[in-house]
Amino acid sequence: MKRSLRVASMATVAALSMISIEAHAQQAAAAAPADEAPAAGNIDDIVVTARRRAERLQDVPLAVSAVSTAALERANIQNVAQLSRLVPSLTSVPGQGGSRSLPNFSIRGLSQQELTILADQSVSTYIGDIVAARTQGINSALFDIASVEVLRGPQGTLFGRNTTGGAIIIRPARPTDEFEGRVGVTVGNLDTFNVEGMVNVPLSPNIAIRIAGQRQRDDGFVYDEILKRNVNDTKQEGARASILMQQDSLESLTVYNYFHENDGGTASFLQNVRATGSLNGAAVRASRGYRPLEDLLAEQQARGIYRIANGSPIFTKVETHDIANTTSFDLSDTIKLKNIVGYRHVKDHIFDDMDGSSNSLHPQERIDRAKQFSEEFQILGDTANLNWIAGLYYFRESGRNQGISAVGAIDPGLVEPDNVAAFPGTAYSNTDTAARNTSYAAFAQGTYRFGNGFSLTAGVRYNHDKREATIRNRTATACRFTRDLDNNPATPETAVPLAQCELGVKDSFSEVTYNLSLEYKIAADKLVYVAHRHGYRTGGFGARASTEAGLRRTFRPETVDDIEVGVKADWRMGDAFLRTNLAGYYAKYKDIQRLLTDPVAVPPTTVTTNAGRARIYGIEADILFRPVKMIELTANYAYTNAKFTKFIYPDGSDHSNDPFARAPRNVYTLGARVIAPLDESQGDASVGVNYYHTDHFSGNDTYVAGYTDVKGYSLLNFDASWNRVMGSGFDVALFVNNVTKKKYDFLLINLDSLGYTSHTPGLPRTYGATLRYHF
Repeated sequence: MKRSLRVASMATVAALSMISIEAHAQQAAAAAPADEAPAAGNIDDIVVTARRRAERLQDVPLAVSAVSTAALERANIQNVAQLSRLVPSLTSVPGQGGSRSLPNFSIRGLSQQELTILADQSVSTYIGDIVAARTQGINSALFDIASVEVLRGPQGTLFGRNTTGGAIIIRPARPTDEFEGRVGVTVGNLDTFNVEGMVNVPLSPNIAIRIAGQRQRDDGFVYDEILKRNVNDTKQEGARASILMQQDSLESLTVYNYFHENDGGTASFLQNVRATGSLNGAAVRASRGYRPLEDLLAEQQARGIYRIANGSPIFTKVETHDIANTTSFDLSDTIKLKNIVGYRHVKDHIFDDMDGSSNSLHPQERIDRAKQFSEEFQILGDTANLNWIAGLYYFRESGRNQGISAVGAIDPGLVEPDNVAAFPGTAYSNTDTAARNTSYAAFAQGTYRFGNGFSLTAGVRYNHDKREATIRNRTATACRFTRDLDNNPATPETAVPLAQCELGVKDSFSEVTYNLSLEYKIAADKLVYVAHRHGYRTGGFGARASTEAGLRRTFRPETVDDIEVGVKADWRMGDAFLRTNLAGYYAKYKDIQRLLTDPVAVPPTTVTTNAGRARIYGIEADILFRPVKMIELTANYAYTNAKFTKFIYPDGSDHSNDPFARAPRNVYTLGARVIAPLDESQGDASVGVNYYHTDHFSGNDTYVAGYTDVKGYSLLNFDASWNRVMGSGFDVALFVNNVTKKKYDFLLINLDSLGYTSHTPGLPRTYGATLRYHF
């Protein structure tokens, strides 16, 4: 049955001619400054800012997805990590060793596993126009938003470094000149109780404010039989305040975001056991009171993925603050000045049981602090045949990461069970890194319209990045790395006392990134284009090496060069409407940054290194078909073929045949919606169903056959909604996600050398109802 459904699904996608989407029909246009937004010709026009100015989605020669608030609500998308169900080529998994609160994003197979401040993700996340360098708190941002835009492929010109895979841009709703508000509540299984609200107040003809917030609660779905409670409950709050001031040609928008989380951690269970692992030997078990992992694995498999027996009081505490101001001024009818300044502060304290068993193999505590400041100045011009943008950019980030782990039996009766250092274990260590990252850039891009349907876009950016770090990796009694104290390579490095356990490192990196595209408008609603882009992700240092030489070993920037060919076309056949967007690409990936196990180090450690080269090609397609007014059929599909052409481990071994991490070959979503034939005065109602599928993929940079694989899975979801019921201010909605109760999971961490691999379960079936009132 499952095979037949999958074959039928693939046939449907092929028959619909595959997509590249970009949005759902009848979705509200992405919010953009009113004086910049092009006139919408019909309800299917969607406005995006993928090129830092408002444009119709169908006019942008890039693979872009725009997901509206309505689409998020219908699909019950509660956080950014769940966007993969709606966006082609976007994969999201919990950060390995970093909890569900630090999502790891991959687009077109490009991703980064390292979570410390010494490295950056391949997919940048933006809140409005401000990049969020650290992903803590990002999952909270999806309330009172205008849209989410996902730019696929390198975006190195207008969005800068570290966008080799793409960018996720969350656009908060702007204040308007009308008084309005809403309150809503969602209740569901797992004791879900979520509350959200918004009020928009025009204080004067020139000033408006908007305040919104949400509160999320549920009891979680993983029960620990030792603790006698669920361990992955949700307790989160978020708030946003915006003020818009306008006077003649001057506009200033200030937005403040706050997020707080104090809830359960990332529940894990034992997935694989290696008998020869160093922590699974008879001598180790006898000395530390461990039970054989084979016995614990058998018991875990009998319980199933939603019941564990770990005994670890895991938790997640996150708090973020960010504030941004965008001020623009029309210097003339053709020239605009814009300034974007932002500040973000992040702190977290996370405790997780990484091994997923009652043996205390790897309890881990993370303590992170980071703050960032950015300043961007733009000049935008627009004439009859040419629009252009130029600017200067400055970014500064400082922070500290501590990854504390211990080995030993956990006593749930400890006064401070969340203090790893208090565990009576035989091994304790702290990977402690403080760093400062600085970036400078200058960029320019322009589009020239030849007047016969052809346009040419060219852009260039110069990037200069600097990293400085102080590393204090240590155990409870000694330094975790050796040092060459006399700086003489002829003498060996030696262990240093704890008082001297400090090492300073720094380096800088520069790169010119660029893009070039040629587009041709066959008709007003049909566009073909070809684009070439060069992007890069800055280099850095590994934080976990065991020697001074290893810690000073810089990993170089990685680069990607791609060619993308795309078609965006709207077709109207009487009352029927069809949107077919298709993109195909080929990318060459050099100096790949990977977090790998260094088997030469004693003890074996993970290090970030330049592993080699790869080629990636694929197609992304999206279709929206409305045969009659009452019916909408949607489909999106992404095929990703990623292969290493050179992949060398730190010990010199060749792993070029290893699979690419976090790059499933086939991912697709099929949807159908029936729209009730209501008069506009009665509101709008619809019923929808969608089917999401992802192939299996490797979940870890270091591939171990049978240990790092994440199985493919499929989810069936249902929703029904009636907005403005009979012309009132009430909305009602129902949802059921994972209708068939599919059990699926993600790799949390692979330490097969120690004897185990652990996974974290995906959501079970969830269902609920939402009631919302607009005033």
